[in-house]
Amino acid sequence: MHFGDVLSSEFILQILEEQKATFRDRVFSPVVTLAAFIVQVLSPDHSCRWAVAQVIAERVAQGKPPCSPGTGAYCQARQRLPKELILRLLRAVGTKLHLATPLDWQWRGRRIVVADGSTVSMPDTPENQTDFPQPSSQKPGLGFPLARLVVLLSLATGAVINMAVGAYKGKATGEHALLREILSSLGKGDVLIADCYYCSYFLIGMLGRMGVDGLFQVHASRKVDFRRGRRLSKRDHVVVWNKPARPDWMDKETYHAMPATLQVRETQAGGRVLVSTFLDSKTVSREELSSLYKLRWSVEVSLMFIKEIMKMNILRGRTPEMVRKEIGVHLLTYNLIRTVM
Repeated sequence: MHFGDVLSSEFILQILEEQKATFRDRVFSPVVTLAAFIVQVLSPDHSCRWAVAQVIAERVAQGKPPCSPGTGAYCQARQRLPKELILRLLRAVGTKLHLATPLDWQWRGRRIVVADGSTVSMPDTPENQTDFPQPSSQKPGLGFPLARLVVLLSLATGAVINMAVGAYKGKATGEHALLREILSSLGKGDVLIADCYYCSYFLIGMLGRMGVDGLFQVHASRKVDFRRGRRLSKRDHVVVWNKPARPDWMDKETYHAMPATLQVRETQAGGRVLVSTFLDSKTVSREELSSLYKLRWSVEVSLMFIKEIMKMNILRGRTPEMVRKEIGVHLLTYNLIRTVM
């Protein structure tokens, strides 16, 4: 599968120039290395040997002499490939596809973004264990390092708009912390959908300041009393949430900038209680909220496709740097496939 029409060599070189990256003239240039990395992700066995074989076949087809079948030069070239380049390309391809969403694929003329998290494992090396410690439920020497991944995914196109990677455990490594790293990828007028884990006062407050609406399932720890607030209909009301105490991760300046209260809508629909920022029931009915939230499952399907079909569930990188690059190339390749589709 060729992606030249979607991701040109000129665009890749432009980003490299912006990053002031320098490379010697060699077989595995940044463009060739990235192309081979994408081929490796799509290959049956994900091996470096397969990727090099495809480079040799491409060179012969172009009338060039074949390079060495050894994988050493290619593996070294992957290590030189800047991970910032991969992330820039991932965001550029995903965002372009998201912004090109046809009007009749949108919801009320607005683009929908879904947030969700997952995990991936990797080889048990000292370097990986340092950055991505294995879960405490696994005994030392018997488990594998685990990375946490959070993505923003376009509901209409399936494209990954942005992603953040962190350790499975440790300070500032939870899904909320990773989501905050990539919130800036949302645009004014977007609608964010996420499960109950993300339903928090501060996230909804941040979205409001960005001009983004939110739709979540209520968190299990929050008590919902439909006798309170402004009644819209049976088990559908608008209530006021009071600002909680400042969490450890938030600085005082950000905390004081947050509103003292938030108005949110709590709606029982489709066998669950939903929390949203759509306060007018005449504009957005409970049935619409329920139908919209049910579409959240698509992100689960997309992540399952990337992890199971594209084999990202168990990575091969033996260092944290290569793990992050491997995740990035998987998601970039997925975006390229989505664009072709």
